[in-house]
Amino acid sequence: MSQEAAVEEKKKDEYELDEFQKIMDQSNILKCVQCGKCTAGCPAGRESRIRIRELIHLAHEGKDLKDAPELWYCTTCYNCQERCPKGVDTTEAVIFLRNRAVRKGHHNFPDLHVTAITSLRDQGDGFPLSPEVEKIRSVIGLPRKPIDLAHDEEFLKDFQKLIDELGILDLVKEAQAQKKEEEEGEEDE
Repeated sequence: MSQEAAVEEKKKDEYELDEFQKIMDQSNILKCVQCGKCTAGCPAGRESRIRIRELIHLAHEGKDLKDAPELWYCTTCYNCQERCPKGVDTTEAVIFLRNRAVRKGHHNFPDLHVTAITSLRDQGDGFPLSPEVEKIRSVIGLPRKPIDLAHDEEFLKDFQKLIDELGILDLVKEAQAQKKEEEEGEEDE
């Protein structure tokens, strides 16, 4: 499907068209020449099926990526974006596509994301520091624990209230329950 055809398809839903245009315009996807530097420099790509170049190509073509599990493998390290010779904001495109997927009710977060979101809500840290890292921090003259909301009880309570009001944890729990149902359905077959 060409970009023109994708735009025509999305004209049926004005919000979708706006989102599609925003992704195209703000991330410079149309400048992508498929050189592969993004995929070659992707640390997540070494450990998963993510191919940033393919995701960008599919987005460029107007494909709906809301169900693509690879969308969630990106660690948002910005390696791909820094390496792009054409200035395509690949990480920003992935973030836009993720946000769109969640708004459309597609939130097939990997278990690691669910763990991080739950930990973030409960403790203020997505991935709390290990004792080894805390020791290294003290050796190089940093406080063992960073100064952040995870270590300020009042800020943490305010943050938890915000997360609860936004319903983020409910969304995560819904995703977990949906995934569990799908896995149980596959086992029954």
